[in-house]
Order: sequence, then C-alpha cells, then structure tokens
Amino acid sequence: MQCCAFKFVFIIFFLCVTFNLALAGGNAAINQEPNPFSFPKDGSYYLERNTDLLEAYLEQVKKQTLEQNYPLYSSKPARPIVEYSAYRTLSQKDKTSLRGALVLVGAFISEFIRYSNFGGVGIGAKLKPNDEHTFYLNFDGRYLTDMGAFGIGRKIFAYCVLPRFDKCIMLGIGEEW
Repeated sequence: MQCCAFKFVFIIFFLCVTFNLALAGGNAAINQEPNPFSFPKDGSYYLERNTDLLEAYLEQVKKQTLEQNYPLYSSKPARPIVEYSAYRTLSQKDKTSLRGALVLVGAFISEFIRYSNFGGVGIGAKLKPNDEHTFYLNFDGRYLTDMGAFGIGRKIFAYCVLPRFDKCIMLGIGEEW
C-alpha cells in the first residue's frame, strides 16, 4: 500500500513540475523575446517609446512658432499651437492674441507633485534640468499616478491652454481618447 501511495505522489509531483515548466517558460522555451503586449503598461512605458517622435514634433512646432506660422489643432474652432520657449519670447500683444490657444510644452519635472481634489495635479517644470526658471503646469487628477511614476527629473510633453497653462493633457503616454 505504501508503494502505491509513493507512486501516486511521485506521478502527481511529476505532472505538476511538467505543467509549471510548460507555463512558466512562455516564449522563453524557444528563446524568443517575451510578448510586450502581455505586460501591464503605465505612462512611462509609452513615453519612453514616443519620446523621439515628440521631440521632433516639439522642434517643428518651435520653428513654426518663431516664424509665426502656427500649426492648428483640429478642433472647432481650430486653435493655434505654440511652443513654450518660443511663446516666452513673443511680445505682450502677440501673447494676448493667442488667448485660448494651445501651448506645447516639453519640460522636465522639477518640483514635487501637488494634488487637490478640486485643482488636479500641479507640478513645477523646467525647460532644461539645470534651468533657474521654474514654471507651473496644472493637469487633471487622472494623471496623478503617472506623474508619481515619472518622478522628478523626467521629461514630459503636454498641451496646455493659454494664458494660464491650466487644463493640461499629457502627450505620448498611451492614453486613448
């Protein structure tokens, strides 16, 4: 009887080990990269993959802002898009004429995130990590988790509404509209 019980336990153990090896290896059993679509993703995952594209877009919008040939955001009514560093160089008259326009910001998070149920997520940002000038952006509360994951020093990209740089939305983080 002990011999039969021992064989039964051995067979169960063998089946469990075989089954676990088959499941645990995934694609590793045939030496392939794991499927990136099977992992949970956050804003950092997408931002890392979209940074080069967003940098190129930022440079193009900056060039067009300096030429005052603003690209248009396709909403009704169409809103001009200006780049932040070029916006800072505009005259007060030009800035006033751009009220309600969108500003494209590519900046580094420089100050800790502030959260309010009423005001959303506020951050301090700098155009370059070692800049002395800090400016502030206000995002909806849904960005709190991503901002916390990014941390201080991470470059982010956003659209904000002029002139107060509020109502900002993050770009390149895989958010579906």
